[in-house]
Amino acid sequence: ELCGTMTALLLARRDVVGIDLSIWKIVGPAIVIHGLANFRGMKPIFKWNASTPWSEMQIPPFKAGSDFSFTHLIPTSYAKIVWTTILLRVFGFCVKNYYLTGRQAMKRTTTYSGKLHAFEAKLHTDSFLKKAKKDQS
Repeated sequence: ELCGTMTALLLARRDVVGIDLSIWKIVGPAIVIHGLANFRGMKPIFKWNASTPWSEMQIPPFKAGSDFSFTHLIPTSYAKIVWTTILLRVFGFCVKNYYLTGRQAMKRTTTYSGKLHAFEAKLHTDSFLKKAKKDQS
């Protein structure tokens, strides 16, 4: 669902807001995350078309038994922590873009209604200021 959400939000930015995005900038992130999810599932390629492809992609809880030690926990939990971090970053990307796209679409239809050039100038100014601020950091 996250891959579809990312693609839909980037399509909305292109079609509703009017930001010029190429097709690879729209579907590229979803392709990468989907590919990572396939390899994270650790199923062989001939089983990717299974009836429950998500069964091995769940993040299972840590198992603490009688032979529990932190030296054993670190190597087994590293992949889970990295995958959880990737999923949280993608979720944050979706939430941020949902909010920003909705806000920009509302401005385009209300404040800048009939003033397409003014709206495009505002978008270019915002992107220029964002790049300038990033360069200063």
